[in-house]
Amino acid sequence: MNNSPDSKAQQLLMNLMNFYEKFSAENMSKLDEFYTQDIEFVDPVHKVDGILSLKHYMKKMAVNLSHYKIRYLEVLTGENTAYLTWEMDFAHKKISGGKIITVRGMSHLKFTNRIYYHEDCYDLGALLYEHLPVIGGITRSLKGRMAAQNN
Repeated sequence: MNNSPDSKAQQLLMNLMNFYEKFSAENMSKLDEFYTQDIEFVDPVHKVDGILSLKHYMKKMAVNLSHYKIRYLEVLTGENTAYLTWEMDFAHKKISGGKIITVRGMSHLKFTNRIYYHEDCYDLGALLYEHLPVIGGITRSLKGRMAAQNN
């Protein structure tokens, strides 16, 4: 294997993508392979600092999923940074009656030998709010009104 910085970065990204493609509560020990001990993980719901906190957060999330699949759409890399666009299908027993929900998002990664910053950006309304009783109807109505005003 070529040990150039580009091939190391590509391998790091491949390991990360492979982890999320096989995401489950049983594979949390693999996080150490590509995240630093002081990883900063940010998404629209939480900000998590440190690998132990991230493992706890991810395991709690994985245990509650009854279905999960991620598809990577595009990978853009620069020097010590990458952007991954993706589409995720998931089903959570407490959201939308366990029906499969599809959400598009983007991950911004910063790394040296391992990833020290991971930020996921996605529409929290599409992920969660639109699928909750009462709040879901309000959220969908507001989105519809805003879209109509912009036409």
